[in-house]
Amino acid sequence: MVSGYHGFGNLGDEAILAVLCEDLASLGIPRADILVLSGDPGSTSKAYGVQSLERYALGKIWNAIGSAQLLVSGGGSLFQDVTSKRSIPYYLAIIEMAFRRGVPVALYGHGIGPISMRAYRKLVARAFLKSAGFTLRDAFSAQLLRSLKVPVPESAVAVDPVFQLETSDVPPEIRDVPTIGLNLRPYPGWKGQISTWAKVLQELLGAGWALRFIPIGPGDEELGVALQGKVPGLELGPRLELASFRQDLSELDMFISMRLHGVILGALSGTIPIALNYDPKIHAVCAQIGCRCVELVELKLVPRIAGDVVRNYAMNHKEQAAQLERLRQSAYRNREMLRQVLEG
Repeated sequence: MVSGYHGFGNLGDEAILAVLCEDLASLGIPRADILVLSGDPGSTSKAYGVQSLERYALGKIWNAIGSAQLLVSGGGSLFQDVTSKRSIPYYLAIIEMAFRRGVPVALYGHGIGPISMRAYRKLVARAFLKSAGFTLRDAFSAQLLRSLKVPVPESAVAVDPVFQLETSDVPPEIRDVPTIGLNLRPYPGWKGQISTWAKVLQELLGAGWALRFIPIGPGDEELGVALQGKVPGLELGPRLELASFRQDLSELDMFISMRLHGVILGALSGTIPIALNYDPKIHAVCAQIGCRCVELVELKLVPRIAGDVVRNYAMNHKEQAAQLERLRQSAYRNREMLRQVLEG
């Protein structure tokens, strides 16, 4: 059984599920024997060739988990209480069902925090202490767990599972008409910053860039429409899909993304990402890839940073490619953890 944020149209979580299914299949678990808890069971079954169950059908989940060989929880930012206070209780409830049914739990590629409520911190720590095995996607998560008295071996500190995906071989040079992709997700300060964003985009257009807004997850497209109303030169692209992300993102020279998996998928596609930092997980992935990061309170720096990236484009591209190969090797720790848990 797989528990995560699946079936909601969030590309990052769907990419994690795709990699997880590949990991389980490589370890001898047929897709037909994988049961995914989903917000859209029909779509999930069709997309991945797995069984699927409505994620809030708790009675059915309780019955199904009793015959499971393993519960895999993850990956991604399931244990945080910033975007929702209901996230942690839900995922812990599924884990608690497994514990009570005597089913081992593997915590796969988790990013931990921020967790503001003390009670949640204790319960999350308990889940990791009782798990059959776990991996984390960054050093920040490891530090947080260690502060909660959870022993974290270095072998458990991996990276996001999506880094296992193959990279695109794109020539490391700027096109004659360079294109910047932009992704924004809904965030509390958006309405107060839309005018600042409009000025930033106008400056980039004036410098000769083509601009394309690329939705990745729920709510993104509405922000793109609002920006286009102020900056008519901004092109609105279709929502990024897992099957075609390499082609779509490889058409960019630079990708400014607020979503973590926008940063990762941009790098995997051969473009240079610039991250917009709204959460510690963004800063962590930028440190792993070696890409630039802009704070939301410093949006006026975006054109200057884009210019810096252009001046060193070939070098940035070469260093990024080398770093991605190292990250891929680290991502395989997630699969190795699953192997060890399945072998008992």
